[in-house]
Amino acid sequence: MTGSGYRPEIDGLRALAVVPVVMFHLGLGFPGGFVGVDVFFVISGFLITGIIRRGIEHESFSLAEFWERRIRRIFPALFVMVVATLAVGSWLLLPNELEELGMSSVAQAFLLANVYFWRDTNYFAGPAEFKPLLHTWSLAVEEQFYLFFPLVLSFFRQLSRKKLFALFTAVAVTSFAGSVYGAFFHAGATFFLLPTRAWELLIGCMLAVFPWQCKSTPRRDSLIAMLGVLAIVLPIFLYNSNTPFPGLAAAPPVLGTAAIIFATSCTPSVWLCKALSLRPVVFIGLISYSLYLWHWPVIVYTRMYFGHFEWKQIVFASVVSIILAILSWRFVETPLRRTTFLKRRRKLFGTALALSGMTIAFSVLLITTSGFAGRFKNYSPEIMADVTWTGERIITKKEKEKLDFIVFGDSHGMALSHTINVLALEFDLSGEGVFADGLVPLPNIVRDGKENKDMLSVIDRKRPRHVVLISRWSFYIHGYTELDGKTNSVRLIDGNTQVNSEPNGEIIRRKLTELGEFCSQRNVALWVIKEVPETGEQLPARQLLLYSVNRLEKPSDAKQSYADHKHRTASIESIFQSIPDDLVQFIDPAPLLFDDKGLTINYLNGRSIYRDNDHVTKWGAEQIRPRLREMFQEMSAEATPRKQ
Repeated sequence: MTGSGYRPEIDGLRALAVVPVVMFHLGLGFPGGFVGVDVFFVISGFLITGIIRRGIEHESFSLAEFWERRIRRIFPALFVMVVATLAVGSWLLLPNELEELGMSSVAQAFLLANVYFWRDTNYFAGPAEFKPLLHTWSLAVEEQFYLFFPLVLSFFRQLSRKKLFALFTAVAVTSFAGSVYGAFFHAGATFFLLPTRAWELLIGCMLAVFPWQCKSTPRRDSLIAMLGVLAIVLPIFLYNSNTPFPGLAAAPPVLGTAAIIFATSCTPSVWLCKALSLRPVVFIGLISYSLYLWHWPVIVYTRMYFGHFEWKQIVFASVVSIILAILSWRFVETPLRRTTFLKRRRKLFGTALALSGMTIAFSVLLITTSGFAGRFKNYSPEIMADVTWTGERIITKKEKEKLDFIVFGDSHGMALSHTINVLALEFDLSGEGVFADGLVPLPNIVRDGKENKDMLSVIDRKRPRHVVLISRWSFYIHGYTELDGKTNSVRLIDGNTQVNSEPNGEIIRRKLTELGEFCSQRNVALWVIKEVPETGEQLPARQLLLYSVNRLEKPSDAKQSYADHKHRTASIESIFQSIPDDLVQFIDPAPLLFDDKGLTINYLNGRSIYRDNDHVTKWGAEQIRPRLREMFQEMSAEATPRKQ
């Protein structure tokens, strides 16, 4: 089934993969367009295995030659894109953003971009829309696969196709099982890392060593092709950013791609083969690699420069991406893939290493200089602080026998930590904070492998007079918003019972009630700080800083309404209302962050209220101090000694 001749329908299939990805990133109505990456994985597994297997069968396979071809295919266009991204970023990005770009560039050069972006998941790292090299994670998955897979095939070169097929099947099933489990329990790692993506590549590998003769059966293959198309197209329109992925959800597009390759291999005259071989479709497939490389940094920098991404910016980013893709394909990809360029293999490898070394050296310079911080000499230190401040983990401690309070929170708790510190000092209260990014501040709730196991023991051991919970509560009900720029849903598990079928809201309601009863039995008052409203601007603080140094004509100021906030928080609000009044006291800071028109306040007195679309800055937290003071006044006024 491998076939050694050129197959235009494979390029057409690449077009079917890249177009949804680009449209998804442009926000043009393809909510599940990210499945195009999975289509690419299957195609890669199929083609690479075919190349290696044919070489082994003809006793002409060479690891050095294989890697030479991979370098010629992948490296030139990738190198040019990375250099251009670094160059534009050196002008446009803020110091902390440029430093982060340098780190991601180094990771990409070492084929570890997927590992880097998996680890770079804390809330204060910034939305995905502002990471120019984020898309290289999928290239890293393939590059890692290319490193060890030829060694595996060489080691098992004596195996028949049937035994290879069985081997690939066993490994793919194992990888798939890990992907299904991980999509709910370790979403970040499952999305980015090779072990839970390997099955997608291996499906293509299995096709390439298919051990049985493939006979042409037009009616059967026409039906298989149709089912394959539906298995890809339907998820493109039915999935969205809250779909647990990859896991089971990745099976339809992966198997659909395999079905298309199978059908068109068995019956080249099948209707889909003809459709995918049309010149315009093939041309998109030919430029698909360059289009994938260029479209994402173009979109990111367009968002960053204009501060918003409406139809004019979408058209601009689309046109620029296509032009750069065509130029890259015509003048970089095509000529440099020929063996006439740097014919000697040693010279090719040396040149690739030298150029990679240059990008690494420049990226390290960005890191060591904190993103060329000297470029911004006229900015206000306060405005820069609004961009870079990440909170204070420890609240305050005084020489007291017992703590007055403990704050448990996610990154939203950290965002309020400075103001809580100030109020604690004002009222002479002793306390401390226990924070973890993205971790539900309730006992024994598991999210993405994280669990607040010690919460009850901490309360029992330290016996504070008050416990305060701060979180982006509605996030754990509804998951990410479009402005968050992430594609995994939120799945909560009861760590005590490992119940998997309960809705997130029910777990939160039950755990909050249990915590209230636990605290009540120990005469500990429990407080819940409701979430601050989310605004409509992705990075307001960044916009204000660029405006202050004349990089922008005016900062973007997209907002959300109070009605939007009430809609977003309706589910968690009903849960709060179901908790008995004697167990929990609630503080709602949201009204203080809306103007008289019922819209969120992004900027006030020359400072930014929000760091991103949902975290407040230190200045923003100060705006809700009056509401937090109510809680601290009650803490301070409480004169009754705590029962022991």
